[in-house]
Formats: sequence, structure tokens, C-alpha cells
Amino acid sequence: MPPVIDPARFARDQSRLSGMLSLARLPRLADVLFDHQGNVNYELQGYTTANGQPALHLSVGGDLAVRCQRCLERLPLHIEVTRDLVLIAEARDIDPVDDEDDDTDTIPGVAALDVLDLVEQEVVLSLPMAPRHPEEACEAQPAAQTGNASSPFSALAGLKRY
Repeated sequence: MPPVIDPARFARDQSRLSGMLSLARLPRLADVLFDHQGNVNYELQGYTTANGQPALHLSVGGDLAVRCQRCLERLPLHIEVTRDLVLIAEARDIDPVDDEDDDTDTIPGVAALDVLDLVEQEVVLSLPMAPRHPEEACEAQPAAQTGNASSPFSALAGLKRY
């Protein structure tokens, strides 16, 4: 089980942590995943920025399956995420102008950071909002291709009186 760490100390000591998590252990993904088969690998490395701020470098990767929003069938996805998290003393110290790199986030320093929660957040953020197969690979067929060329509302249009 991934530990709970003191992120400032972890960064200062340049600690390193890696492991593998079963998708079944990531409850926030339960509604998104097609099935809970598979694992994600993670690696967390502590370091200090050029400005002397404690920071964490997180890499997460793995294969999972979500439900295609077009045909509702299994859609395999491979994720590879790298993120740098710079720890700051207080939330009001976050300067949005300084946080322009998409792979770097500024977060408030906390006394304890749950690594499982951190990995799960990165997986959730890496997923597409509406995952779909490419049109040519999707099992969903447009109405014209299935032989039903008329709209379900065309019968209602015939009943419409002027």
C-alpha cells in the first residue's frame, strides 16, 4: 500500500518511491472504467527547485479501459502522465502567472500527503472527457448505415397540423 508522506521532507531528502496499483483500488474511477482489470505504475521523486522550494515529480502510466461514449463498448487507453508539484507555504502564495507550464502545478504544502490519492487524481485528470473510438473503428453505426434513414421525429412531422 502506498504510504502517506510528509511532502516537504520527502522533497528535501530527495526521496524516491515507486510501485504498482490495481485499478480496483482507485474508487473515483469506478464509474468511468469499463472494467477494473489492469494496473497503473507510479514513481514519485522529491527534489528542490532552483528557487529552493520543495517539489515532487510524479510519473504515472498504465493501460486501462473506459466506455466509448459513442457505442458504449470497451475502449482501451494507455496513459502516461508526468507532473511536477511545487509545494508552497500557503494557498494565497499561488501566483497563476508563474504556473504557466502544463506539467507543473503549485500546491499548498501539507503535513501529510496520501500517495494513493495523488496517483488517483493524476489518472482521473489524464482521462478524456468523452472517450470515443475513431469513427471507422466504432461499433456504433449512424442511422443511414443501419437502414433506418428516417428520423424518429418524421412520423410526428406527418401528424403536425397547420
